[in-house]
Amino acid sequence: MSRSKPAALLVLIVLGLLVRYGVGREGEAKLNRIKATNAGELRGSLGQEVTIYGSIDSTGKSSSGHQFLNFYGKQVSVFCAKDDVAQFKDGKPADLYKGKQIEVIGKLSLFNGKLQIKLTTPKNIKLLLETAGRSPPKTVELKQVGREAWMSPAGLRYQGHDPEGRTRVEHILRHTRDIPDRDGPHGVFDGGKGVAFAVIDEAWQIAERQKRRPNAEDERSSYLIRMSRRVGYLGGRTGKQRGHPALDRVFIVFETDTKNIVTAFPR
Repeated sequence: MSRSKPAALLVLIVLGLLVRYGVGREGEAKLNRIKATNAGELRGSLGQEVTIYGSIDSTGKSSSGHQFLNFYGKQVSVFCAKDDVAQFKDGKPADLYKGKQIEVIGKLSLFNGKLQIKLTTPKNIKLLLETAGRSPPKTVELKQVGREAWMSPAGLRYQGHDPEGRTRVEHILRHTRDIPDRDGPHGVFDGGKGVAFAVIDEAWQIAERQKRRPNAEDERSSYLIRMSRRVGYLGGRTGKQRGHPALDRVFIVFETDTKNIVTAFPR
């Protein structure tokens, strides 16, 4: 009987671990999967090996060669030491995963009072589909209503030219791609042309539904609408310096008391 006690104790320990972590179909322990914005669950899992998923808000590189991925919401970041960075042969983490949806496996720890997870191998990180868990982004087509005038499904009108002679549509399209050498910040929409104009329509409709009072300055007025999700990122020289952080608001400038759009971009 005495010889069976250690074996029985071992069985109890294994069963306890299976209950705590679960078992996958192939017999592997199933790690707790936590959304990167869930502060409570993250704190409660300190010291454990977990899977964290979410959108990378910004990235960084230290002078000593370490790299960092900061999840949207600023609750947790990913740390990849210089020696581990060298294992990434297809591109470095700070470049590969900037602005992407990812999941990463590692042990949650604290550094200077902030949560972080260490990335030690390329096998422990993967890209997620941008549309995973939600509908594909909405797109719209503008209807041409004049020689150089277009209208969106929400009735927003793009007509006239900017100071450089671009049509209002061409001006908006400059905010669907980064301009790395542009001085200062440059808001860039995710998803390209069709998505950008759909997001502008959505932001305008939010302002109408909430009966927002625009910020009026003589002939022009503006809205700054929070979208409660990422709609783009910060580009230009300032964006590059800051690691291209994600943006979740839309800034719209229009001719006062009209739906004539002057400009719109993520902020």
